[in-house]
Amino acid sequence: MRLPTAAELHERIPDVNDGIVSVAGVIAGFIAAGAGTDALITATTAATIAGAVSVGGLTYGEYAAERDAELAIIEAERVSFARDPDAELHDLAAHFVERGVRAELAREVALEMAAHDALTAQIETEHGILEPTPRSTPFLFAIGASVAFSLGAALPIAILWVFPWWSHGILTAIAVALSLLVTAVVSARLGRTSMWRTIARSLVVGGIALALSLLAGSILPDPDGGGRGWHWPGQESIIEDELDR
Repeated sequence: MRLPTAAELHERIPDVNDGIVSVAGVIAGFIAAGAGTDALITATTAATIAGAVSVGGLTYGEYAAERDAELAIIEAERVSFARDPDAELHDLAAHFVERGVRAELAREVALEMAAHDALTAQIETEHGILEPTPRSTPFLFAIGASVAFSLGAALPIAILWVFPWWSHGILTAIAVALSLLVTAVVSARLGRTSMWRTIARSLVVGGIALALSLLAGSILPDPDGGGRGWHWPGQESIIEDELDR
């Protein structure tokens, strides 16, 4: 079993960020609504499960559709070759002519390639398909996306289990900022893009998500049965809820 490539790891970083921001947003919203620790753990666990399954399903659908498209192209080319191989050979030569090769040389190259494997040469040259995507690929990428989302969500959830209830809000905000900073740096290095722009985008998006979650939590009813309004840790509603435990 081969290790993932840098490009494949780069594709999973948004899934990690989704896990971080989504679950941290749930924590921020529930804290703002006055929820206690039990409600936070239940909500974040449910959000992690739903998010991991959703991300995995979307990834599976994306790669399965790509594989289906490749198979359809291969089958169409196979039928065309069986019906009129000379026309397909002409198309292959024309492809090289369009890229600047002289007509005589283009036909010679097409003949040489066709002599080895005409169908593979046509598919690779015209469609860029070196070989069909393996059947297992959509499943493997779906699992990778789900795991990446879960890893991102694990940090905010760990804060709920390890640290006292009154520190959940501020520690979640700090953890989100630091983790997004790290993933942005890794993403910029793997993608060879501007590090500062990548960091800025990640932090801005994460900040907006948390701010909107806080706003929603301040408007919606208390999930533990209290009233509406801002209920940051340390306020009376949270203190009473925790003391009752």
